[in-house]
Amino acid sequence: MHLRTFFTAGLLMASFYTYAQDAKNLLDEGLKKAQAGQVTQALSLFNQSLAMKDDYPVRQSRGMAYSLLRQYDQAVEDFTKAISFKADAKKSMVARGVARKKLADYQGAISDFSAAIKVDGQMAEAYYNRALVYELLGNSEKACSDYKSALSHGLKPAELKVESCANPTPEPANRKALLQLSGVATDAQYGTSKSKPIKVGTSPAGEYENLSTYMDLLRDGQNKMVEYKKTASLPYASNYAPNGKGTIEVLEVTYKDAKNVTKKTNLYLTIFDFESPKAPLGFSTIKAKK
Repeated sequence: MHLRTFFTAGLLMASFYTYAQDAKNLLDEGLKKAQAGQVTQALSLFNQSLAMKDDYPVRQSRGMAYSLLRQYDQAVEDFTKAISFKADAKKSMVARGVARKKLADYQGAISDFSAAIKVDGQMAEAYYNRALVYELLGNSEKACSDYKSALSHGLKPAELKVESCANPTPEPANRKALLQLSGVATDAQYGTSKSKPIKVGTSPAGEYENLSTYMDLLRDGQNKMVEYKKTASLPYASNYAPNGKGTIEVLEVTYKDAKNVTKKTNLYLTIFDFESPKAPLGFSTIKAKK
């Protein structure tokens, strides 16, 4: 090999190594930001790292950041790419399953959790998440079987679920699985007035699960997810609340209308009653995938 050729090859190898190190440094810095709760800054660093090197670690990390930011479509894309880099990426499979559940793709979620279990038959997290979806879909037999598997593989939170399976009790009328919204309201006060709160009820998967599911299913005038934060709790009378004293949660919602104008409004929701929730007037929703 000529000296010039050897020297050029050496420079290229050194340049590639430096480039890879820069990508890893950006990824590591992004992970630190994410652990500190600075997810938006982390996402920016992951984007920079990805521009230099596209591989499993950065796709998995960015997918998790997207999930934390409730950008589930983008999360699914990144987890899918991560799995293409690493066929036995059980953590990516579970993470994609969780994101798909948020997008009302319940069968897709079950498929992902099942794939993770096929890779690792002792993955308690996969059994537990699959059980949650089975329970939402009303398949108590499969749900209880998975809860037992999750507990046997060391997941302590599954213990209460296993106990409930062994000693089932009648469900209160306000406990319903919320899989999708039942259309759009025609009453302009629905959900935007404390006198007409959105009655999301409680879920078999958790007390406030329906409230978060409702917000994940809601779309604005641009068919995008809305941003929200809780600002207050108001008193609410309900037969299903302790001593009849429940609450209405007040959420400040930031969204874009049909003309792409950014707006804010308050939505009023309660978990203490259930009445097939709808999207407020001016909003829309996504449908559960078959």
